[in-house]
Amino acid sequence: MPEKSARRPRRDKKQWTEIFKRFDSSGLSTRDFCRQEDLALSSFRRWRRRLGSIAPAEFVELVPTVQSSAVSSSWSLDVSLPNGVCLRFQG
Repeated sequence: MPEKSARRPRRDKKQWTEIFKRFDSSGLSTRDFCRQEDLALSSFRRWRRRLGSIAPAEFVELVPTVQSSAVSSSWSLDVSLPNGVCLRFQG
């Protein structure tokens, strides 16, 4: 018979608040932080939404990758965020 895995402890609002403070100062990705702290990623995300503790984004400087002197009727903008997300805008 397979051995049961140990359940993670239940945490209250105060404990999650402390966890988010540690996360904010860790510099780690959400996935890496949860792995290091032995937290379920789904619980981390659920409590983060529940507590509204998504930290405001840091300033991200937008730098054009291609400069063109020709005037064009269409445009595009690619934004690469520090967390690996890439946003593409076209008009």
